[in-house]
Amino acid sequence: MRSDRTKRLLRAVTTMGRVWQHAFLNAFVSPGRFRQVMPELRRVCDAVYHPGIGELKIFDLPGEGPIQILSLDGGGGGMNSQDLYALLRVVRWLKPRKIFEIGTFNGFTTAHLVMNSQAEVYTLDLPLELATDLVDYNSNDMKLLHQRDQIGMFYQNMDVKGRIHQLFGDSRKFDFAPYRESADVVLIDACHHYDCVISDSRHALEILGERGAILWHDFANLIDVTRACKHLAKVMPIMHIEGTWLALHLRGLSISGLRRDFTGSVAASQGTLHG
Repeated sequence: MRSDRTKRLLRAVTTMGRVWQHAFLNAFVSPGRFRQVMPELRRVCDAVYHPGIGELKIFDLPGEGPIQILSLDGGGGGMNSQDLYALLRVVRWLKPRKIFEIGTFNGFTTAHLVMNSQAEVYTLDLPLELATDLVDYNSNDMKLLHQRDQIGMFYQNMDVKGRIHQLFGDSRKFDFAPYRESADVVLIDACHHYDCVISDSRHALEILGERGAILWHDFANLIDVTRACKHLAKVMPIMHIEGTWLALHLRGLSISGLRRDFTGSVAASQGTLHG
């Protein structure tokens, strides 16, 4: 009998074949419209087919205790409910002492990270007034830049007992040395340009301790994030959490029931990006 993975692969290939067949037929009829829908076609293909990336069902994630969610609406740029739930299952499982979030935005995700853990949460964002090098930023990323006093507004009135530490700066230039090998969970959800995602990933690997997880938001949603994760997956184990826009890398951890070992080591993951 065919494995579940083989069946999913066959469905993905069949779906992509139909999508591209219709696309090329439409290209002959309306070339202008074809150029407009090409990015969406590629996004759909990335969502259903990403060789080299493992697949993990949300409910295969270990997790203990109820998950607290204040609101299902994170505002423009915030995580949707499915992604947030999956992220918080990882947090509940790992019981982190320190979380590092690259990309605060309005603080919607930050608030839920602190609500669902006992961790100290360090969150980094680039204020609009400090944004001087925006060559790599697309129009959508530009819209997510806020003034310093608007960053993290979602959590500012919460009683978090000083457990949220707001940091400001460009993640490409920020000094991460004080946080080296100290975090149990690192979330990457900042600039979505390919080079920025690779840079943030390099820093995330330096921040992560001997045991923990890195998560990328907007995998299988935004082309450059997906491309960056596919590149990283050539040298380090990465899984896609099915039904979400999250990719996951584990270091020093394993999930029972997986057919393949997706656990990475410190030396392996750091050496691949620096070697």
